[in-house]
Amino acid sequence: MDRLIQFLRQLTYRLIPDLGKQPANRQDAALLGITFIFFLLPFFVVGTAWLWAVTDWQVLANNWGILLFLFLLISQLEQRPFILPISLSEKINLPISTSLSNLLSITALLIFGPSVLWIDWLAGLGSAIQTGWKDGRQVNLPLLTGLNSLIQASGTSIVVLLLTGFVYTATGGTFPFQADTFADWLPAIWSILVYAITPTILYFVPTWSVIIQSGQTLKRQTFFQLFGGTILLSLLNAPFALPLTLVYDSQNRTLFILFCLAVVGTNMLAYFLSQFNLLTQTRSRELRKLENLGQALIAAPADASTLAETIDQHLQNLFPNDHLVIHLFAEFAVEKAPAWPIFTWQTESSWPAVPETLWQRICDSEETSLVDRNAKLPGSKQLAGHRFLVKILIADESETVRCVGAIYLQRISSPHTPAQVLPTLQELASQIGSALYRAQTHQEMLQSQKMAQELAFAGRIQQSFLPNEIPRHPNWDFAATLIPARQTSGDFYDFVPLQNGRIGLIVADVADKGTGAALYMALSRTLIRTYAMQFPDQPGKALQLANERILADTESDQFVTVFYGVLELENGRFTYANAGHNPTFHLNGSVQSLARTGIPLGMFEGMDWQQETIQIGLGDSLILYSDGVPEAQNEQQEEFGEARMLAIAQRPFAHAHDLQEAIATAVHQFVDDAPQFDDITLMVVTRIK
Repeated sequence: MDRLIQFLRQLTYRLIPDLGKQPANRQDAALLGITFIFFLLPFFVVGTAWLWAVTDWQVLANNWGILLFLFLLISQLEQRPFILPISLSEKINLPISTSLSNLLSITALLIFGPSVLWIDWLAGLGSAIQTGWKDGRQVNLPLLTGLNSLIQASGTSIVVLLLTGFVYTATGGTFPFQADTFADWLPAIWSILVYAITPTILYFVPTWSVIIQSGQTLKRQTFFQLFGGTILLSLLNAPFALPLTLVYDSQNRTLFILFCLAVVGTNMLAYFLSQFNLLTQTRSRELRKLENLGQALIAAPADASTLAETIDQHLQNLFPNDHLVIHLFAEFAVEKAPAWPIFTWQTESSWPAVPETLWQRICDSEETSLVDRNAKLPGSKQLAGHRFLVKILIADESETVRCVGAIYLQRISSPHTPAQVLPTLQELASQIGSALYRAQTHQEMLQSQKMAQELAFAGRIQQSFLPNEIPRHPNWDFAATLIPARQTSGDFYDFVPLQNGRIGLIVADVADKGTGAALYMALSRTLIRTYAMQFPDQPGKALQLANERILADTESDQFVTVFYGVLELENGRFTYANAGHNPTFHLNGSVQSLARTGIPLGMFEGMDWQQETIQIGLGDSLILYSDGVPEAQNEQQEEFGEARMLAIAQRPFAHAHDLQEAIATAVHQFVDDAPQFDDITLMVVTRIK
């Protein structure tokens, strides 16, 4: 086997001489394509010749109308397969892909005999042309990719179907399939079993070769996943061809056509569900990697000396098969040595270098991120996909936010849309920026040994955690502010974009002050946001998982109170969980208090948080705040109190921002010259349409 694999590698590089200069994903695609072509080409030749030999052209001529109908359906189903993903490792995936086209193919075979398999041959040819143009163009191998698809679709599948028909007739079956007695079912049952098992035998050797080339070993569990899954998928749908054949034999053509269309509808539903499943798995994997990276950065040395190694350890397969580059600008530190090592990290060294013009473009842009559609890979005239550029930002001593680096991603092929990929890159940029800012703060602390400077820099880090902008929506008005009592704050708020037109509203308060509370806040904010996106309709579940992770990752006696609610923007449904926080007020002509549904986070393990649901009507408002508002004190040590806040809130205001400003101004006037007692966080949400 080793000699055979070495021969295939040499053959690949002889057929494509410049392959060694191309990105690794193109080399892998070529090697895998040549492997499958080498092993399966004989089956394509034998299958085509066998089909030609057994074809009764008169059958095709007499039934051209219904065969054309079946050809169109099979062609469409071939383009919409549903997928069972099998992961050998983080880099190697061998998904089992199928569709209900085989159900229609077996039905046509049992009705008309092997002559009708030309419709499968032609459907496979069309699929190969489209695959070569669409998928092969993305790795600059359209001919190789299309040929590989043709051999598998119009070669091995034809052999399997011909063998199925042979077993059917050899065991006494006739065309069309009859079911007058039990004995009539036996040939069909045997042929279905042959159809389910034969592909496993044909694909065993090339699949084994692919696994070996990837550096993996064929474990028993992997074997049963790959080949057991293939057999199971065939057995789940192929038997339904028998009753469908009987419907045609009953001369009820209309009912037969309706059943065929129902098969297409079922396949489309399975296709979209499998695509959604793949997308969910990909997003979950990305969030898990970002969470692991964030924890590793917290545990890493404060001077960022191991930043490149940490990134390499956790981000190598964040976007498999795509080109990810993280570049730190040396020109940021012109007047002094940088507080972190300057480096450029990328997933594969074989990819072309990113031109300096692109780095300069994102650095000079007023936007924090840029997306180019159908952008060609540097150094290639054919590879194209979405290109992303995202700034890495930190704040310097003068509180000026500066671009110190950028992230580049070239997507060759992916089920993600730009709107789904961009948040992952922005979160990654935020984590790296936080690590760099931490290194900068560490350097300043060592130089000055003054706590004031440490707190000031930590405060700027916290500011970068807050949302860059307030959400905008035609039916809703949002406003939020955070006024820290010192350089650092234990408060935070967040707007979390969720699926299906929902948004998460978070206001939280760490029960302490100073740098420790700021770091605790940073960890809490990242964890709550991560689990909020994983469980977009279960705020109680998100708080539960965040609590367990906080307790597992910290050895502090601190805790954090949190109010987290999920707002459905289309209908005003609001589901919330209150972890020991001040009650949120729902103003709907009267005042409804959304009280606590559990204790604060970070106190005890194994706790649950209940969640409640209310309806926010037109003109209603929500007021979310921290205890810095009602507990604000004047020089006589009198507290502002919730009553004053609600008295202001019940006045008419045109916008949520006006209400938020009115409360903040009233607190400031009440406190007057007294020092601010606590951080003030205030969020107002109003339904305007």
